[in-house]
Amino acid sequence: MASRKLLFLPRTGLATDILSQRAREVLVSLGDVVWNETDCDPTPEALADQLPDAWGVVTSWGSPAFTPALLAQAPNLRIVGHAAGSVKHLMPKEGYDRGIIVLSAAAVIADAVAEYTLWAMLNMQRNLTRFWALMKDARAWGYGEGGFGNELYYKRVGIVGASLVGRRVIKLLQPFGCDVVVYDPYLSLAECEALQVRRVSLEELFSISDIVSVHAPTTPETRAMIGPEHFAALQDGALFINTARAWVVDQAAMIATLRTGRIRAVLDVFDQEPLAEDAPLRDMDNVFLTPHISGHTTESRARLVEAIADDMQCFVAGKPLRLAVSWDRLKIMA
Repeated sequence: MASRKLLFLPRTGLATDILSQRAREVLVSLGDVVWNETDCDPTPEALADQLPDAWGVVTSWGSPAFTPALLAQAPNLRIVGHAAGSVKHLMPKEGYDRGIIVLSAAAVIADAVAEYTLWAMLNMQRNLTRFWALMKDARAWGYGEGGFGNELYYKRVGIVGASLVGRRVIKLLQPFGCDVVVYDPYLSLAECEALQVRRVSLEELFSISDIVSVHAPTTPETRAMIGPEHFAALQDGALFINTARAWVVDQAAMIATLRTGRIRAVLDVFDQEPLAEDAPLRDMDNVFLTPHISGHTTESRARLVEAIADDMQCFVAGKPLRLAVSWDRLKIMA
């Protein structure tokens, strides 16, 4: 047991949020854990000194990526678990070719993003933010000029990307009886049937949906794939939600359409973050903004290392892994 060395790289300030007592206990049960006891992310040079006899590594936001040079210092490395979001940057193909297992806790974050997305739909459909402003800021009582709002029930919802988040949103929408249509070139007809959705083109999705929610990954193919023609096709009063990445949206086209007041939006991601103080989106009453927090809750952050530790425990026991990411899958992930 002592010969199985496990490196825990997250800095102490981050570990306070993401390392639960249970996760700590599971990691300790796996072998000899070397904790990062500083509030600094390790440099590649410092990591290289620790890697020669390391069996596993737990990484998170701020941890250095595994370059071929670092892998050359890690002959015994078997598994790397990323207690954060995307693992696209983490492991080069040389690591996959060596059979190193890469785990991603993105599924934990996906639960929180899906919950946020459902809330965004409900909030905007019912105009709850406007009513809040009437009650708190205007000290008013009544419906105002915006009417009662609308239900989510039985609306047609377009999901752009049947990703980890997209599939969770689809599941959350089932009790509302929504007609869910999906654009995802990698989604098979069999998967559509299992998800109880219809696969359509991106153009059709925008033209027929009451609500469009973006959950597509950042890949060369998705760069600004949602353009002026798609926003022009949206129905008056449609709701556009983006909790994925600004990368997939032509920002100028989105802003131009929002300026007309013809559609509404909930945006959690932006081309430049933090969002500039003078950004035009800040002055639009038909846009609800949040600072890239859809995936962050107290509970989701506390589960990140737990999920990684549990899968590492399964790896040791020879059981199936839930969080393993293959090289082929990595290419189409967010």
